[in-house]
Amino acid sequence: MDLTNTEREAIGLCVCLEAVNEIVNHALLDVRKSSRSAGEALVYFKDMVHRSLFIIRFLDFAKEAGDSQLTGVSGSCVDILDTVCANQCLGIDGSACKLEDAAHELKNWLNQKASVKLWLPTLDVNAEIEVSRIEFLKISGNSSKHNISRLTGVSKGIHRILSDHGYDVPIELIPLALEDFQEHLEQNYFIYYATWMAELLNEVRWGIQRYLEPLYATSYKPGNDGLSYRFDYPEGVTQEIAKQWFWRLMNHIRSAPYVDRFHTPNSLKEQSSIEWDL
Repeated sequence: MDLTNTEREAIGLCVCLEAVNEIVNHALLDVRKSSRSAGEALVYFKDMVHRSLFIIRFLDFAKEAGDSQLTGVSGSCVDILDTVCANQCLGIDGSACKLEDAAHELKNWLNQKASVKLWLPTLDVNAEIEVSRIEFLKISGNSSKHNISRLTGVSKGIHRILSDHGYDVPIELIPLALEDFQEHLEQNYFIYYATWMAELLNEVRWGIQRYLEPLYATSYKPGNDGLSYRFDYPEGVTQEIAKQWFWRLMNHIRSAPYVDRFHTPNSLKEQSSIEWDL
């Protein structure tokens, strides 16, 4: 499909925005304002199903590759955001600064390495390992998404991590220990960091909002009846499929993000209990 860079950016931004909307919303998350400090909030899960879905969707946003023919990017939503920040085809007068900051913060968080201590009773191993947060997200998200018969790749990844840290465990035993890992990660690590994770994604959503608001202001044209409206397409958006995506994107900007901006308390940006004393 021969799309312009501007058309690909509009499509990619719409994909990213909708992916964030599926994660940061009041149906999936219980966002409670803090009484201790203005602007702070805490994120809770209504049940374990919502918690698992949050982790699965976060993983998809960070790692799942989309259709490069549409977006021009052979990578995840995080990679699409990198490309948007580099090209800024739809930006006006430096409107990308908030999005650049949000994308940078999210990527840094995902790539940050963490040292953790994991008691794995199935293997009789008390492991001390250091891996990036995205690796933990891959283990936990895929474990929640698939049954054990579909987790060969996760098992191989865990075996590699343990081997790299000096733990000699037969690979055929790893599937039996997946529940041990999941207990530490989903029921501890990602509960502790959930508020911060939600904030990072919410900042991406607001960054997209701020990036596109100047364009929305010039594109939006109300009808004479007070109800209808249309959007003028920017230069570089000419193909019908791209116009439909652009219209869809502008409607998202028109409706605004689902969750107000909030900040994570500093006490939830330190260490989970499996990181203590390391």
